[in-house]
Amino acid sequence: MKISYSAAVNSKIDIAIYPYFENKITKKHVDAKLFKGKSGEILLVPTKKILLLGLGKKDKLESADVRGLFAKAVKALMNGKYNKVGLYWDKPLNNFDTEVLEGLLLPNHHVAKYKTGKDLKKANDKLIKELVIIGSGLPKGFKKHADDINKIVESVHYVRDIVTGPPNTVSVDFVANEAKKAARSGGFSVKVYDKVWLKKNKMGAILGVNAGSGNKGAKLLIMEYKPKGAAAKKAPIMLVGKGLIFDTGGYNLKPTKYIEDMQQDMAGGATVLGVFRVLKQLGVKRRVVGVVPLTENLIDAYAMKPSDILTAYNGKTIEVRNTDAEGRLILADALAYGVKTFKPEFTIDLATLTGACVVALGDRYAGVMGNDKKLIEELIDAGKVTDELLWELPLHKDFSEAMKGIIGDLRNADNGTSYMAGSSKAGAFLQYFVDKSKWAHLDIAGTAYVQKPKVHESQYGTGYGVRLLAEFLRKI
Repeated sequence: MKISYSAAVNSKIDIAIYPYFENKITKKHVDAKLFKGKSGEILLVPTKKILLLGLGKKDKLESADVRGLFAKAVKALMNGKYNKVGLYWDKPLNNFDTEVLEGLLLPNHHVAKYKTGKDLKKANDKLIKELVIIGSGLPKGFKKHADDINKIVESVHYVRDIVTGPPNTVSVDFVANEAKKAARSGGFSVKVYDKVWLKKNKMGAILGVNAGSGNKGAKLLIMEYKPKGAAAKKAPIMLVGKGLIFDTGGYNLKPTKYIEDMQQDMAGGATVLGVFRVLKQLGVKRRVVGVVPLTENLIDAYAMKPSDILTAYNGKTIEVRNTDAEGRLILADALAYGVKTFKPEFTIDLATLTGACVVALGDRYAGVMGNDKKLIEELIDAGKVTDELLWELPLHKDFSEAMKGIIGDLRNADNGTSYMAGSSKAGAFLQYFVDKSKWAHLDIAGTAYVQKPKVHESQYGTGYGVRLLAEFLRKI
């Protein structure tokens, strides 16, 4: 959405939003009997070209509430009548400038990208084309900050579209090509390693998952952002994202009501790409490396079978106990390669990894676990700022023992009790591939793709994690 500025309301603005705290209504707009300013209260007055938004009591206002309130106002205006929406900026909003902007910008999205004709036009027409900030009391540096937020939100929308997109369009090659396009303007480099390279470098875990995909090759995507300055000379921060384009579950086939939405299983990889698109805009000072293993998990005569043994990049042998525990396999090679090659200070992986995390935490929290308490706490804090919430899950030593193999070094699922602490055991498996790197694992299975979105989200792909990691990287 375009952002512009005006000292006062003008005739080119289709409608203006006026936020009010409870019982602080100005008579020039509306009789206080009609609008009290209670939290979430909305009064649309088309004849005056205004929308009044209630913020509730000033001392009760919280960050997440602000984002939701302004998102509610924008959604009320997404009906095709208002292309240019104004917001009267009052000084109290300065304390919540990020939340206000995100609330206005994040909902301006639709999922109907593959409709045609009048239906597509109708969906596009509902989008607001321009946001006009009205007033002169803006805080110092506001315009640059607004540009940054707008860029981040564009990346969130981008990730939503990729995660929701059909796998016959959003293929392995599509994602690799998207990374190359983004690199041209995003100030980072991209290397795409193909199946021949994967075989040469003995990435047996990725290749094992890919084995049933016929002529649909696997790839390893490496992105690298190298800013100038002293901070960039430190060991890099590495982001690793699961890029499972579609997951049938393999021979442990997913049932109906679970398999239909498995195009979203590459949300971790899409999020990493989304973050890389904004690093230059945000002026992130640290070197950042992104590693995304890309493949599908399909079934044919060559597909991996339960009881197969794969050899990962770091030489560890893995008993395949469940072909639907494939995400941890492709991440194993990606993590091991990334840690050995780039020697990062911090490693953060994101993956729609386990249904167990959805059962444990639902669709409002993602799980986080790892081997460095400070890193985990910093990620949790970033999630609180962005309302992309994280909840720490345990990595008990017994979970690590459970992932040890009987005839091989490791197994990708334990026997008999794999349904217990499933998210933590998946994390415990991944820990065998991070060596001594400070590491955190984000299980975003419940938050990356939802049926009942928050008011500022879209149904299906949410873009979860882009804002959280942007917040983390800006402050580190």
